[in-house]
Amino acid sequence: MTHRIPIRPAGVLVLLALLLAPSRVPAQQPFPTDSSLRATLAALVGAGRAAGVVVGLLEADGTERVVAYGTPGPGGLPLDGQSVFEIGSITKTFTGTLLADMVRRGEVAVEDPIATLLPPDVAVPTRNGKAITLLDVTTHRSGLPRMPTNFAPADPTNPYADYSERQLYAFVSNYALPRDPGAESEYSNLAMGLLGQALARRAGTSYENLVTERLLRPLGMEHTGITLTPWMREHLAHGHDALGDPTANWDIPTLAGAGALRSTTTDMLRYAAANLATADTGLLGAMHEAVRARRAFGTQGDSIGFNWIVSRPGERAITWHNGGTGGYRTFLGLDRAAGRAVVVLTNSGGTGLDDLGFHLLDPAVPLARAPVAPAVARAYGEGGVEAAIARYRTLRGTEADRWELGETQLNTVGYWLLRRARIDDAIAVFRVNVEMFPDASNPYDSLGEAYLARGDTARAITNYKRSVELNPGNTGGLEVLRRLGVQQ
Repeated sequence: MTHRIPIRPAGVLVLLALLLAPSRVPAQQPFPTDSSLRATLAALVGAGRAAGVVVGLLEADGTERVVAYGTPGPGGLPLDGQSVFEIGSITKTFTGTLLADMVRRGEVAVEDPIATLLPPDVAVPTRNGKAITLLDVTTHRSGLPRMPTNFAPADPTNPYADYSERQLYAFVSNYALPRDPGAESEYSNLAMGLLGQALARRAGTSYENLVTERLLRPLGMEHTGITLTPWMREHLAHGHDALGDPTANWDIPTLAGAGALRSTTTDMLRYAAANLATADTGLLGAMHEAVRARRAFGTQGDSIGFNWIVSRPGERAITWHNGGTGGYRTFLGLDRAAGRAVVVLTNSGGTGLDDLGFHLLDPAVPLARAPVAPAVARAYGEGGVEAAIARYRTLRGTEADRWELGETQLNTVGYWLLRRARIDDAIAVFRVNVEMFPDASNPYDSLGEAYLARGDTARAITNYKRSVELNPGNTGGLEVLRRLGVQQ
């Protein structure tokens, strides 16, 4: 289905005028030229940080530019501003904006307990007489965990597809809050999925219909949605895992409000422009309220609005959110003082390119080192496990300042091999990781898992025991040892 702007000429003219109005802020360092940015993207893709990437730049005067580099995946159209990506948790900002819009319309209040918007048989937990409010949820202070414990996907390549509304409500009804609602921040996909369900129920529709009717159509975001239209499917940038292999798209029916949307760079630039508008009425007024910081978030001095995070990674305050699914990593950042925005969409899992987004908005933020895992995996494809290990040792010895070489890198490669039933090769990689990080618990745990996969129980026990010695809090390792009959 193609979404079009409703026929409201006066409203549309006002909207466009607000979006394109020049910003009265001090001039900032200009964004790089297209050729300079393309060279940066080529280096990032060459280092294995993404299969493909599309960057959108929005200037304070409304000027937009799009620069793309890399592969769309097998059979895909060349990457450009119309390429479709899963935007993952950036969806949470749309859910937060829906909340702000429903507050504006008088349909809900931020102080409302979320329980009042859910079916009466859902026993939303309270603690010390305090209920979870809508504000608690959208600022990640609900007390609910990141994910429900009854989340057990039948298909790990599409993990959310079979998680049902019944499972969601059952988990919530039986969960005991570890702290009072509003007390501390803890990022929660579960809570945001629940909020999407609650707002849709209050509006008497589905989450997909709600976000389409209230946000996407009014903003003219014609190629953004949850269900892939034929046009979106044709323009889809195919996802890749962290090491560059093609991977499946994700379907997120029940927790849609946490991460189900797909979009294009062109549409996301339109969304960014609307969020930079300073209107105090209508939808733009609701968006202005959604980006406004309300509470402290995390331990790094950040704050949060209706799911919009506000950070100062360098010299400037950046309002942002990122997203990730199995084959995509995305970023949207706003410099509200300067009236500028950056969109970064990639069709790769892994660490993403948040650093590029922050760097483009504030050059004081440096680009991160490239993770070495993709380079090692590429070497494996060219020459097997010996070539992969040799590549790792060479980069560690001669280019350590260019690469992220922490213990998670070889761990990623090792599990990549385990998933392909290359058990002996995985063991060889995990053994190098233990050699490089002899005082870290996790490499031993992973090596133990690989030995178990080979049926070598004695070596598995040896490595699990060492992992637990280094980290007595490794409950997973303790459980494996217990199952193997080893008392710790």
